[in-house]
Amino acid sequence: MAGAGSLTPKACEPRAAVERLSLLLVRLLLFLSLATIAGALAFYVFKRDRRYLRFIAQVVKYTIFLMLGVLVFYAFERLIAAV
Repeated sequence: MAGAGSLTPKACEPRAAVERLSLLLVRLLLFLSLATIAGALAFYVFKRDRRYLRFIAQVVKYTIFLMLGVLVFYAFERLIAAV
């Protein structure tokens, strides 16, 4: 039982692990969308094809929709957990 005191109660909860994992997933999705935008922007700079700008607009739009969906899910989860 020597190692049992080193764990905080928050670290022992499975809910905390799920929250960390979901936050990691959100960060990964944001990073991937930013990398996609940067890549499309680089293609636009070198090729001057406007379809890359439209692609950037679509990526931004769907990233915002996805993040709003995640925000609503987190808010709903907090409301359910409060009850």
